[in-house]
Amino acid sequence: MSIFKKFIAGVAVIVWILICGEVFLRVISTVIPFYNVEMLRYAKTLKVENENPEISHAHKVNSSANLMGVEIKLNSLGHRSNELDGLKEKGEKRLFVLGDSIALGWGVAKEDVFVDNLEERLNEEKGSKTGFRFVTINSGVGNYNTFYKVELFKEQLKVVDPDLVVLQYYINDAEKNAIGRESFLLKHSLLIASIHYYLSIFSQEKKTLAEYYADIYKDESEGWKNAKKSLEELKMICKKKQIPLIALLIPDFHYLSIDNPLLPIYAKIQRTFDQNQIPMLNTFPGIYAEFGDEPKKAWVARDDPHPNKKAH
Repeated sequence: MSIFKKFIAGVAVIVWILICGEVFLRVISTVIPFYNVEMLRYAKTLKVENENPEISHAHKVNSSANLMGVEIKLNSLGHRSNELDGLKEKGEKRLFVLGDSIALGWGVAKEDVFVDNLEERLNEEKGSKTGFRFVTINSGVGNYNTFYKVELFKEQLKVVDPDLVVLQYYINDAEKNAIGRESFLLKHSLLIASIHYYLSIFSQEKKTLAEYYADIYKDESEGWKNAKKSLEELKMICKKKQIPLIALLIPDFHYLSIDNPLLPIYAKIQRTFDQNQIPMLNTFPGIYAEFGDEPKKAWVARDDPHPNKKAH
């Protein structure tokens, strides 16, 4: 056999292995959800490139997908919420929740997400007494940092017309903005994207998650600087529009012990919100009281540290 034919045969074998691997991964992941594979499905089925060049991605409006065993259905604004009925009715109070995959309710049925629980409780406990009808708007988008959340708020402020803004803040919200676009193969092949995902993990500098967070919250960190600027802008807009603004701090569910290494970072985040005069509810004490030193009891799945139904 000539060298050329050997080369062609070798390429054919590699292509065949990749095809078999792709088919196997797609089939097995429909039976056993894998966190990284489901996130890739999410990116492929529910995300699109954002028209705003400052933001890497947006939700695909009027779309739905079954991910991590639950349906995620998005309305005409890309929200995991019911459709807004045009202009506000008399007595209607809208709560605009800005967030990431935690607010979105990754891996959790819609009715069990804290955003929907809040709406139900407000209407049960306050609705009859005040005569108001409370509506929560869940604008959570996976992989959104503080900058992206505030940009989305600015885009949708007029149409949502909120009476209260709730910023769901997670510790990685000070990460730098994503740069560049995914290649065709990464976007369309679960196998190639999975290989890329694990290679990127192994090739990264060996740091603990706590050390990584400590780095992004250094005063000179670009992401932290951008996050603080966005918080200031959000506060300014809400003050100008006379819309109350509050924040909800969600802890990292890898570390839920009372002496975990992230507590100094939470304190730094709290000081920043205090300086901007944005009231913040720190949920760590309540979550610690419930899950203590067994953080995985709060996880959606064995390989997915997003909060489960009970944690919501």
